[in-house]
Amino acid sequence: MAFDRPVYALVAAAGSGTRLGFSTPKAFVELTGRSLLERSLDALAESGCIDHAIVLVSADMRTAAEDLLARTDNVAAWGPMSTSVCLGGGERVDSVFAGLEELERCGVAAGSLVAVHDAARCLIPADMVRQVVDRAGRGVETGAWDGAVPVLPVTDTIKIVDHASSGPADGALLVEQTPARHTLRAAVTPQVFNVDTLLEANRQYFDTVEIASAHPTGSGGGNPVPMATDDSSIMELAGKRVLAVDADPLAMKITTPQDYRIAEMLVGARGGVENKDAESTESAESVESKGETVDGE
Repeated sequence: MAFDRPVYALVAAAGSGTRLGFSTPKAFVELTGRSLLERSLDALAESGCIDHAIVLVSADMRTAAEDLLARTDNVAAWGPMSTSVCLGGGERVDSVFAGLEELERCGVAAGSLVAVHDAARCLIPADMVRQVVDRAGRGVETGAWDGAVPVLPVTDTIKIVDHASSGPADGALLVEQTPARHTLRAAVTPQVFNVDTLLEANRQYFDTVEIASAHPTGSGGGNPVPMATDDSSIMELAGKRVLAVDADPLAMKITTPQDYRIAEMLVGARGGVENKDAESTESAESVESKGETVDGE
């Protein structure tokens, strides 16, 4: 690998599991004997390029996360990658910002890389992690770009829509335009950036949001503040250049019961069933019997 500086990971694990069909927070739901969080950390550790991973959790899951990370079998499996826990925020963007500030408090070396990953994307291949870290590192070293994001081709036709505000169609949802599909990609994780640049971009974003929220129009007197839905979008809003890297379809996000069933089949096909002393948080059958009610991470 061309980049020879520390690489940290922030693993977003504070999301709800209700859309998935579990009462347990999503990252702690077990998939054939191993939680989504553990499987994500397995892949990061197996990549051999992550020095330390910080797991971002809600306050009520902090003890559970610390216990999971302290288990001797996990410590042995993930070594030499070390792990720790940090409290996240109400939204994913808040959690990542908290993790970046934690890295700053820890005094990480200037120019280090940070890989931001969703625990719910627990089937990522270690090779994909290595590739994204390597490509991000090359860009940071040469100044060509400030980070890299793994992307997948979009196979459906995408429509831009909006509600009509006048005339006979007032209130109706109308198609505005159809973007050229070859220009579209679906972003996944881990997304890897220069840690200093990403922290500064986050501070700029939150400063802008705070100013806008204080304005009567919610826009700070100018254009509305765009919603940052991932880390790359925050970098883009800061005017930074981000490289798109081909991703593996296994970087799918487990969000719905259907996703969970597909993940079960994929894990089973590669012989990934683990036996654990602890009982599964909920049986797989409960996924089918529970509804989807609240958004989660």
